[in-house]
Amino acid sequence: MGDYSINSKSQNLTSSIIPLELSSTRNHGPIHIDYESICNWLSTGFFLGNTTILKNQFVRTALSKEEWKWHYSPRKISFEQVLDEFTNLFESLIQNHTTEKDVILPLSGGLDSRTLAAALRGNRNVVVVSYEFENGIQETEYARQIAAACGWEFHAYNIPRGYLWEKLDELADINQCQTEFTHPRQMAVIDEIAQFGDLILSGQWGDVLFDIPGIDDKADLDQQTRFTIKKVSKSGGMELAVQLWEYWGLGGDFKQTYFNTIRKLLSDIDIENPNSRIRAFKSLHWAPRWANANLKVFTSRRDMFIPYYHDEMCKFICTIPEMFLANRKIQIEYIKRKAPELARIPWQAYYLNLYSYQHFNTIYFPRRVYRYAMRTIREKIIRIPPVIQRNWELQFLGKDNKGYLEHWLFKTPELNELVPKQIIQDFYYRFKKDDPVKYSHPVSMLLTLAVWCKRFWKKV
Repeated sequence: MGDYSINSKSQNLTSSIIPLELSSTRNHGPIHIDYESICNWLSTGFFLGNTTILKNQFVRTALSKEEWKWHYSPRKISFEQVLDEFTNLFESLIQNHTTEKDVILPLSGGLDSRTLAAALRGNRNVVVVSYEFENGIQETEYARQIAAACGWEFHAYNIPRGYLWEKLDELADINQCQTEFTHPRQMAVIDEIAQFGDLILSGQWGDVLFDIPGIDDKADLDQQTRFTIKKVSKSGGMELAVQLWEYWGLGGDFKQTYFNTIRKLLSDIDIENPNSRIRAFKSLHWAPRWANANLKVFTSRRDMFIPYYHDEMCKFICTIPEMFLANRKIQIEYIKRKAPELARIPWQAYYLNLYSYQHFNTIYFPRRVYRYAMRTIREKIIRIPPVIQRNWELQFLGKDNKGYLEHWLFKTPELNELVPKQIIQDFYYRFKKDDPVKYSHPVSMLLTLAVWCKRFWKKV
């Protein structure tokens, strides 16, 4: 059993196992649009491997194999030993990085931020912030209860409809249009929450490291590839990529090329266990290329520490049997052991606390049916506006949003040099008339591409 106490207070942001910042390189040669990478990006929402929107320009997304590589080396260890080691490691990391800091703790109704609250319990230099969509799910109520149980100052915010448009230029500067714009809702309140301390503590990536993807243990590489594609790709984005692949005359079949790309990235990970390999894939590609681009909203204002990103946490995970990682059990048992009063507060995903959530699909099923029936009555019969559940609903729906969105899609000539208006019109029509949930993704990606073309294309 290893000693998982941590002494170092800092970690290089570009040379970590999961780097928070990506270093970029440019090879010799002309700079051209990388159409294949754009198609992958449209399908997935983030760039794959080390590619960018331009050929001959790359980013470093991971350590070299000589430095370190993801692996699966499960130890013969009991769950109690695992829980003890996690407790030691997790609390050492947080203590070493928050000492003499005024901590800003964004809290939701999930587990990852709650584990941070449990570890910080007793620390008086903590201010809790929480935010929810205007007319959205009441997420801040869970955070309010957690803050009250710990005796911390608490601030709640509503993310207003259409906040995106006045923040668009700054957001483009922050994430360089590496991901779509509709996800980082913290952009609406970053200036307000940044005033409360000098360090933002994030629970990012806990749900990836401390759960299993859920693929069959005997799945072969092709099955793992199809499983991964289902997890990371968006069907509407795939449709857009197929059309542009044909329009740009790239040859062959895009879906097969995309499949081969994902398969190659998976095969490069020297792990036999399918769940562990897919977790490593997410940490190598999804985290640095999607999640981190939006975390930069936080780091644009304050220092940030993410204990689940720390090298020692990644190394720890590689030695834990998958059966102990399933169903978030390490985090759940840690909270129950460390802070029972926080475990008694409902978990947003289930509306039940950590002692009773297992009954979500059994004795509490009638309550779920009742809640669904009441929501349907309110929306379909009483005509109460539906609850906002997705960020694009806040940004793309309504008269004012419509005007801004159409301006970017149809009055950005730089975009039309790359994507024909007819394709933009087709997907915008599908979003408006056919299936807004499915086609919100390609519309959001076209918006992001429009901003990149306007802001950066002619400057490269």
